[in-house]
Amino acid sequence: MRRVLLALLLLLVAAIALPPLYFAVFPAEVFELPPPGRRIPVGDGVAVNAVERGAGPPVVLVHGLPGTAYDWAPLTEALATRGLFALAYGRVGFGRSDPRPDDDFTVEANARELVALLEAEDLRDATVIGWSYGGPVAIRAAGFAPDRIARLVLVGSGGPAEVMQEPPAAAAVLFSRPVLAWMAAVPPVARGLRSVFFVQAFSEGPQPDWWMTHVHANLDNPTALRAWREEGARFGSEELYLEAAPQPILLIHGDDDRSAPLAISEWFHRNAADSELLVIDGGSHMLPITHADLLADRIAAFVGVGS
Repeated sequence: MRRVLLALLLLLVAAIALPPLYFAVFPAEVFELPPPGRRIPVGDGVAVNAVERGAGPPVVLVHGLPGTAYDWAPLTEALATRGLFALAYGRVGFGRSDPRPDDDFTVEANARELVALLEAEDLRDATVIGWSYGGPVAIRAAGFAPDRIARLVLVGSGGPAEVMQEPPAAAAVLFSRPVLAWMAAVPPVARGLRSVFFVQAFSEGPQPDWWMTHVHANLDNPTALRAWREEGARFGSEELYLEAAPQPILLIHGDDDRSAPLAISEWFHRNAADSELLVIDGGSHMLPITHADLLADRIAAFVGVGS
């Protein structure tokens, strides 16, 4: 029995130690994000990468967790064709934006950086679109800068802990520092798990060919991987301060969203001072990609363009 246990222990050690050594010698394929856009300062020596499309009333797009400015590509193009100026940026720590210089991986820090972006660009009467984690960021920023943010659009938004889905018990292990460090050293394992995650995010529907390439390019970077872990760990404990955001809110949610339940937008709809709720039949968490034209039509009407 001792020999069997020793053999199993040696196999386990080999299974843990050898794959990182292999990929240190034979690196995995490297993925790249699209070329950088324009850098916009949002703090002391910190800038974000922004991609711009179109001309007209400003719409600023705040991605989720994880994400990049490029996640919005279908929607920014659709908004531009409807007479809007769409500015999508990568939040600090993600994509081609600068790393976070401290440990303030909070919704509030992201919201203040969004306000700094609006100030740097001198944008007023802006519509801010928050997707997933970007929803709470947009809400907090709206409370900080009501003179610059005129209205909010929340797409599959994250929300208060009372209506968020409880993460599976295995998530604590998968997102622990040692496991993430090991997966970062063994790219095929990390990429396989991400692919499974986004199969559910798309509710098992089709994904564009470029999607997982962008995800891998983002999360193969240790800076983005750290931001993903740290923001996720802090999110549930933060207040949303919905009462401090009196702007009109357009809520858009898929009824087959497996990442953020429809109950979140229903909660916002009940508690916001001025809101309307659009539920998309069969829609997943990835509406800005799967339903870009529908979202662009409703956002343009909400802003008052073409009406």
